[in-house]
Amino acid sequence: MRAGLLWIGLLCAAGGVSAQAPTLANVEYARVNNQPLRLDLYLPATPAAARPLIVFVHGGGWNSGSKAPIQAAMLPLLEQGMALASVDYRLVNAQHAALYGGIGAVIFPAAVHDIKAAIRFLRANAMVYGLDPQRFGIWGSSAGSHLAVVVALSDGNALLEGEVGDFPGISSAVQIAVDAYGPSDLLRMGIDAELAGFNGAGWDAPNTAHAALIGCAAQGMGAILDNLANPDPPWPQCVAQAELANPVLHVDAGDPPVWIGHADNDATVPWTQSQRLYTALQGAGVTSTFVRVAFGGHQLQEAQYAQARTFIVTHLVHEAPIFRNGFEAQ
Repeated sequence: MRAGLLWIGLLCAAGGVSAQAPTLANVEYARVNNQPLRLDLYLPATPAAARPLIVFVHGGGWNSGSKAPIQAAMLPLLEQGMALASVDYRLVNAQHAALYGGIGAVIFPAAVHDIKAAIRFLRANAMVYGLDPQRFGIWGSSAGSHLAVVVALSDGNALLEGEVGDFPGISSAVQIAVDAYGPSDLLRMGIDAELAGFNGAGWDAPNTAHAALIGCAAQGMGAILDNLANPDPPWPQCVAQAELANPVLHVDAGDPPVWIGHADNDATVPWTQSQRLYTALQGAGVTSTFVRVAFGGHQLQEAQYAQARTFIVTHLVHEAPIFRNGFEAQ
């Protein structure tokens, strides 16, 4: 199976999808170019004044996918008293470019700006929805995991906070993250594919999804990697974009706990990408777990997702979160 074809999709297949209807659907959390951005909110049946919240970021190669339906593997968290939110964000495709103001309006970091705006919206309205503003987490799959981890590791980074939404004074910090088989170093996807036993050429070629994400589809990641020190356009901009989009470069000791899961035979995102992130987190002293399984391809199974849910309950419910920055809902 060719890597170039795989990267067209990066589909969110793992954990299945759920037919469960949200408690509140299509809640508008922000507008860009006068176009709405929406989320779905799932609330436990038992009333509560302050529930922990986990925000889901869907996959789809940064160019497709939707907030609905939410990943089924998350639904058992409702039974443990947690709220869930699934977020739509700007995608790198022609339709979204037309809606939101052109291709420059949808390439990275637009999606991160949107997700952070959704978190700020939910935190600002925590009392309305019965959420605990001090216990927010994020969960992504595939390309959505890449975005989720960037969000989790970049609290306070002005380039990644953005100006989307109506609550610029509210924190976008999260207190825990789940990364299901997501990319963590876009520049080195080809290198990591070779390390995992695949032909890395497809990941380094032009017109891959991860090169399009940063606005450098015509160049491709292999050429960018070969021109890291080239001062001539377009290389400095492509290098800056690739580095800004690389989760491993945002790791520091103040980051929240991160759970990572990946299959060794994943031919879409090589497992060595998760190893890079885990190594960086461990080096910084960040609480983190890396679950590797031998088989499964570009997905995980219920056994691994059960471990992710246990990780969330352990660190978000039973332990007092440690916050880098103070905040309060308004």
